[in-house]
Amino acid sequence: MTVSSAEDLAKALRTAPEGAVIGLDAPLYRITERLELTRRLTLFGRDPDAPPLLVFADGRCDLSVAAVGCGLENLAFTASGHRGTALLRIAADGCSLSALTLLRAQGAGILFERCHEVSAKGLVLQELGQEAVVATGCRGLSLSLVARDIGRRVAAAAIRLVDCEGFDVDAEVAGVSGSAVTIEEAQGRSSPMAGRIELRAQGMQRALTVLGRRDAPASGLSGHIRARDWSEAALLLSNVERVSFHLAMPDVAETPALKINGAFGLQDAAVVLAWPGAEAGGALPDGMMVGGGQTPAGNTILTENQAFDDGETPPSPVTEALLRRVGDAGGPGFRFYEVSGTCSLCGWQGRFQRTHRSERETLACGNCRATLRYRGQAEVICREIGAGRFATLAALAAGGGLSELAIYEPGITGPLRPFLCQAGRYEQSIYDPDQPSGTLGADGLVYQDLMATAFPDAGFDLVVTSDIFEHVRKPFPAFAEIRRILKPGGLHVWTVPIGMPPPGETRSRVDTSGPEDRMILPPVYHGSGTDGLSLVYTDFGRDIGRLLAEIGLPTRAVRHVAGGDDHIAGVTFVSVREDSKTSVT
Repeated sequence: MTVSSAEDLAKALRTAPEGAVIGLDAPLYRITERLELTRRLTLFGRDPDAPPLLVFADGRCDLSVAAVGCGLENLAFTASGHRGTALLRIAADGCSLSALTLLRAQGAGILFERCHEVSAKGLVLQELGQEAVVATGCRGLSLSLVARDIGRRVAAAAIRLVDCEGFDVDAEVAGVSGSAVTIEEAQGRSSPMAGRIELRAQGMQRALTVLGRRDAPASGLSGHIRARDWSEAALLLSNVERVSFHLAMPDVAETPALKINGAFGLQDAAVVLAWPGAEAGGALPDGMMVGGGQTPAGNTILTENQAFDDGETPPSPVTEALLRRVGDAGGPGFRFYEVSGTCSLCGWQGRFQRTHRSERETLACGNCRATLRYRGQAEVICREIGAGRFATLAALAAGGGLSELAIYEPGITGPLRPFLCQAGRYEQSIYDPDQPSGTLGADGLVYQDLMATAFPDAGFDLVVTSDIFEHVRKPFPAFAEIRRILKPGGLHVWTVPIGMPPPGETRSRVDTSGPEDRMILPPVYHGSGTDGLSLVYTDFGRDIGRLLAEIGLPTRAVRHVAGGDDHIAGVTFVSVREDSKTSVT
């Protein structure tokens, strides 16, 4: 059967008989629900030169395969808006994935969960916020893929295999914030992993990372790795035994080629390090191997003279065409661009790329992964707290600019925290409507409700909130609470999603006058820091400055320009506590 719309596709997945083959012949499908294959079905794109593009509307939408023997072929996937989850989830044995392209999404690409004998060949994964592929508890997984620009939202591996065995990976990875491939032994096993890796990697923290346990070392692995341009080590082997790896490099790098870590270290392993002009069987140059002692137990570490194959698979015309279609699917106002600059958090210098309709949620740092939203807040903090003497938040913290301050940052995730926690007093919190403010949780975290915290009056010099107030049930009592806990002259540096140009008036999306929420407008959800979804209660407008000034929090908007032509890509708000007394009911 053939389907030509998202509605027909969803219906076919619910009603098609076992073994049905469903062809997709439309160029684009906007998916607004979760799709699931609960019977053995095959989905394929009918045009081999132009795969159909499935656009998932938000983090609640994905494609899940839960039936044995399903097939996916010649399809492309992307997602718009906030997302902390994978586009595809495979949780069934004997499935086949072929010629799939996954690109420009804030979450991960594919999640394989405890499935056996799955084949995934000819995959292209590009410009993803988290991992390209994650596999947990899988056996007999066969992967062949090209991954580019991975981990743009958080530090992540391109391919992460956890408690897997009998896998075969052939991968080319270029540009990833973590390792090209990470293999983890989390649960421990009595038999070897029996995995094979063929890897070509460049532009990453590490090419291959293997993490075993002291009481259950990772073992039974082999592979050939061609690596260049790593920042930490080409191979990191921690608690590993009985493995065999061949590493080819273009030259002797300034950073180590082999790093041995862990209490068990590396034992009974064979590692060959090869580069042009190396002396076969010669001594390792200083710094090429670190850790593991001078004579690692039972290991054979050899050098080899080998020419370096610098070949790289060029982007395919199909992928390039899909990238253009993703841009078109973003709707009016979406334009991909790059800008050069310096990260206001960590100081990294490089090119920042817009990859989604929401500019403030991309333009991420290549080092700390801070997006424009966080980088804008860091700029404001450096300007307001450091009086312009420090260019980055890292420099402000290292220079003692925070040591005399009391700072409150609700939540527990986000790239600002490693720097703000260097304040003289730093508080963070989590929220649970069933827990009174000030309650200490079992994990040592304190619960706070922003509408009524347990903090005393005038205790903080700075409060920082990033995309929190749109999710607060009654935001203006919470703003008044922020004013109460700030010292006179104290600052609230905050962000909320706000359109460009912003709407004229702030509006409630939910009626909260009673004990139960009642929707005024269709519900909208954003991704939360725990990869869940949070309801949006308020859309903020240009009148927010006037509204907050009325409660003793005069507020100004700091605009962040990117993309040329003085284009405003994001806004950070700065509220100051006035000393006059005002209350909100």
